[in-house]
Amino acid sequence: MVFKAYDIRGVFKEQIDENFAYSLGKSIGKQYNNILVGNDVRIGSKELTKPFIYGLLKSGAKVSYAGTISTPLIYFGTKDNYDLGVILTASHNPPEYTGFKMCDKKAIPISPIDEIKPIFEEYKLNETQKKEIEEIDLDKLKVDIITDYKRFFLNRCASWDIKIAVDFANGSTSLAEKDILEKLVPNHVFINDYPDGTFPAHQPDTLKKSCLVDIINAVKENNCDMGVIFDGDGDRIGIIDEKGNVLQGDILTALIAIEILKEKNKDKESKGEKIKIVYDLRCSKIVPEIIEKYGGAPIKTRVGHYFIKKLMHEVDAEFAGELSNHFYFKEVGYFESPLLALNYILCAVRDMKKPLSELSKEYKKYFHSGEINFKVKDQKLIMEKLKAKYSKCKIEEIDGISIYCDNWWFNIRASNTEPLLRLNLEANTEELMHEKIEEIRNIIEEL
Repeated sequence: MVFKAYDIRGVFKEQIDENFAYSLGKSIGKQYNNILVGNDVRIGSKELTKPFIYGLLKSGAKVSYAGTISTPLIYFGTKDNYDLGVILTASHNPPEYTGFKMCDKKAIPISPIDEIKPIFEEYKLNETQKKEIEEIDLDKLKVDIITDYKRFFLNRCASWDIKIAVDFANGSTSLAEKDILEKLVPNHVFINDYPDGTFPAHQPDTLKKSCLVDIINAVKENNCDMGVIFDGDGDRIGIIDEKGNVLQGDILTALIAIEILKEKNKDKESKGEKIKIVYDLRCSKIVPEIIEKYGGAPIKTRVGHYFIKKLMHEVDAEFAGELSNHFYFKEVGYFESPLLALNYILCAVRDMKKPLSELSKEYKKYFHSGEINFKVKDQKLIMEKLKAKYSKCKIEEIDGISIYCDNWWFNIRASNTEPLLRLNLEANTEELMHEKIEEIRNIIEEL
């Protein structure tokens, strides 16, 4: 099934081919009038752009083509300007994948399962139509959203004299975002900084250890103050300290939250209000503690950009951070902005006058497992058994189950796409963390 919880995604040609792209375009074109389309660097994304646009045009939609761009760029260009924004991308997946992400005029994601699948109709291209697709001149549909995007960040972000290594992972950020960083950070070391849909260096993922080898080596070999890595479509950012250590997304959320609260609290405090900051329920306890310490109002949310963006709009949150390295800002339109996240992290290093390793150490108060996946046969049965086992603890069911006991807590969620349970656990000591991971592992594996 290619209709996922947050996007449409599948293997190019096997699951998503030109007929699917045309069918999707024709189905969507009946519902939306003014549509912005872009694509990432993937082979499948580029090859399916014309069939998709052809379907849109055949349904009478007006189409503007933004070219090869990042996902934050499609959000930036769509907001307040188009009824729908669509980027052909498969995010951080291996090169054989392709797919589609969509957002409305507020840059809020469109749900593939709830909003696209019900209107999807299958069509088959004939040879005449295939020839017409080849003859589509994308230049005639081209619009420039990149100039305003560059102008915004060059005006908004500070210039930095520290030395930074950046791994673009041969993805979409090796275009516009690279140009921006060249100007903002003159003292830089860029690697894998040309677009290549085969991703020759490594899979474009900011979380997998095997994908971080290049950036860690670049930081150490060039004596850099920090390392940065983007994922394939540029909506996630990973940060490496000057010693080559990877900073977890919740620690980065805390760092960014402090800077935002210091920057914006004065206006709110004069009105007797608190700045709202959203964090996902997998994050360390340090995140809400830090937000409260600096005068903000922490709001816990379930995982996923669809839910987070909607919640940010509802509560008028200034910022949201996820364990998975997605960072969202009201300032740009309540969507992901790795460039703004990087700017705030650099501000933190400057303001605290400490290297990133020392700065982040202060927020590693608890011991977090990171996400651990378990392949299971019956997700529901296991979760019920865990609720019964820890019935004397506080139990929340915002997203899966979160159980809060003395000196430790955990969240366990079912995967949307695989027979997996995803565990995140945190304890006050490292010994207790390992003990409780094994305790839960035994419960899961005995079934």
